[in-house]
Amino acid sequence: MATSPASPDMREVIRNLRNPNLRVGDGRQHKRVRCFLLATIQHNRYTCECIVDDMSVGGCRVSNTDGLFTVGETVIINIPEQKMALNGMVMWARGKMAGLCFNLS
Repeated sequence: MATSPASPDMREVIRNLRNPNLRVGDGRQHKRVRCFLLATIQHNRYTCECIVDDMSVGGCRVSNTDGLFTVGETVIINIPEQKMALNGMVMWARGKMAGLCFNLS
């Protein structure tokens, strides 16, 4: 069962992402929250629609991408429901799924 965007865990992740003083290291050290958020990702002059499957303060996993991500590529993920745009980097890509690490510094 997915966590709703309004769940306490998801609210904590969103609150932490909006903290301008937050410094993030390895994304795997942060608690992940399952979610289902519609988003767009800008990369290589292209924009693709996707779904954020899980999110933490350090990054997220997205699915239904265009499958053209390259590891190390910088991206901007826009999550309209949360009125949020985050800079990130592709950490892994498999088919139409990818893992992003947020660059919050």
